Amino acid sequence: MIPNLYEIHYELPSIPEELHKSECDIRKIKDEFADRRSEIDPNSKPKYTLHTAPPEIKDFLLPYFGEQYEFAFQLITSDLPIHKDFGRRSCFNYIFSSGGDVSTNWYDDNLNQIKNIVFPENTWHKIKVDTFHNVTNFTSTRIALSVWEKDETAMGVIS
Repeated sequence: MIPNLYEIHYELPSIPEELHKSECDIRKIKDEFADRRSEIDPNSKPKYTLHTAPPEIKDFLLPYFGEQYEFAFQLITSDLPIHKDFGRRSCFNYIFSSGGDVSTNWYDDNLNQIKNIVFPENTWHKIKVDTFHNVTNFTSTRIALSVWEKDETAMGVIS
């Protein structure tokens, strides 16, 4: 049986245009994933970066999520390896720019693909990230906002 791997959340508000950030502006914010990436593969070029969202975005979203949530921009420039996330079991994502016809794919523990979807832009979705997954088919940079509750027991894995 395939677990519930994602949900679309139409009840959550769109991010107002004045809170959108360009890729260039986001890259000026410290990459919070840099240390984790260097532990995994010190010679890797960054396909994935994570940048703490500015206070105005957190202030806008607090009524919907609460203080226990983290808020960060993700920039993804090319296909990611199959993995399970570190430090979180699920997350809400809001895609500003999809990066192409990008597919989110989930896999069973034997790395057989069990589900895939292309998420629409400017819509919230919640995904399960403690199951093997990846994103593929990039033609440009994906710009997204990710919101999650920290869970230090979620031990990530890269296949």
